[in-house]
Amino acid sequence: MTRRDETSHGKGAARGGTGGERRPLPRLRALDFIRTEWNGERVVCARDYEDLLDGPVLLPLPIMLIALLLDGLRDAGAVQAEYTRLSGGLPLPSAELDRIVRDLDAHGLLDSPVLADRRRAVADAYRAAPHRPMAHAGTAYPSDPAACAAALERYLAGARPPANGSAPAAAPRGILAPHIDFARGGPMYGRAYAALAGLPAGVCVVVVGVAHAGSAAPYVLTAKGYETPFGVVEVDRALLEAVATRAPFDPLEEEPVHRGEHSVEFQVLWLAHMLRGRPFTVLPVLTGPLDAHTANGTPAAVPAIEAFIGALREAIAAAKRPICVVGGVDLSHVGPRFGDEEAVGPALGRRASGADRAALRHVEAGDAEGWWRTVTADGNRRHVCGLGAIYTVLRLLAPVTGRVLGYDQGVDPAGGLVGFSAVVLD
Repeated sequence: MTRRDETSHGKGAARGGTGGERRPLPRLRALDFIRTEWNGERVVCARDYEDLLDGPVLLPLPIMLIALLLDGLRDAGAVQAEYTRLSGGLPLPSAELDRIVRDLDAHGLLDSPVLADRRRAVADAYRAAPHRPMAHAGTAYPSDPAACAAALERYLAGARPPANGSAPAAAPRGILAPHIDFARGGPMYGRAYAALAGLPAGVCVVVVGVAHAGSAAPYVLTAKGYETPFGVVEVDRALLEAVATRAPFDPLEEEPVHRGEHSVEFQVLWLAHMLRGRPFTVLPVLTGPLDAHTANGTPAAVPAIEAFIGALREAIAAAKRPICVVGGVDLSHVGPRFGDEEAVGPALGRRASGADRAALRHVEAGDAEGWWRTVTADGNRRHVCGLGAIYTVLRLLAPVTGRVLGYDQGVDPAGGLVGFSAVVLD
């Protein structure tokens, strides 16, 4: 962990703007909370898909309880009363609550003017940068080029067919690869990317990922080239402009969403390794929560989504160079870590695997609408984060057929299972 909030109830815990005023306190913002231990103490680790925090923040359980009471509706008195009730009678003095709120705000955990200023500064810095810096080098993968190449080659080793002196087979029109960390998904990445060994020089790869931090728009593009240990991979400007001029909304408006997102970064890293020595470009596309835009039925009924997919299809068709489409996607996310009551075990794993495999049959058939209906039939209770991105890839390549090369599940140490697969699309 890179940052630790060791504050405990009543001990350097917080500073906050209550001041006895009868106005709502700032709201705890949407974050990724994981139960863990530190120095023998049960704590909650707060992580941020927006990458606005300086690092993970550890919250002792009493502080976490107070944070959860900050819903943007309760004032200081209501928070104090509810805390006392939930804690079995423990008092929460006004001065201590004030410190806690200020500390949470200073750490970037609350929706407040402080956070708005931080978000604005981060966005301005991203837009001013010459390219998108690596966000996960040194943690998810080595930043040293030789070490990184060696790590990726180990994942490819078991997936490549034996060398027979002939040229690699022609690359497929697209693939689906995981975006889970390499420690759990490395071999499945290898299966997916071994299929792209024959990508030609000059190819443009449309990389469709997942905006885990969320976005107001259904899709977000970026004009920034992606930095990798092997050099900067440039954005295909012609394709970007062709899409942007056809799109029904400004797909660059939320461009800084790309800043910390790993789902595209991991794919561009693999492409940079596979295509070293061959010129190529990318068009990074982050998919927002399409289900949030789709009140009922299919994304095809949402004009903004349908128009964007149509714009990208038209731009691809008009491009005078080879195009490949890569989806950086994971499947089911189940277990207490993701809000389920059932503990992780063989039964939960089998059900999630069966549901994932049933949905993947629609991917094999190239059936985007069948994929969407199957995953959303129960309200996407399995938290398939690749729901919209896979739908988009299938629509971009239609008509298309898929071939599943493998499926696996990764155990989340905080109490979850994540499904992922490798699929070739022709």
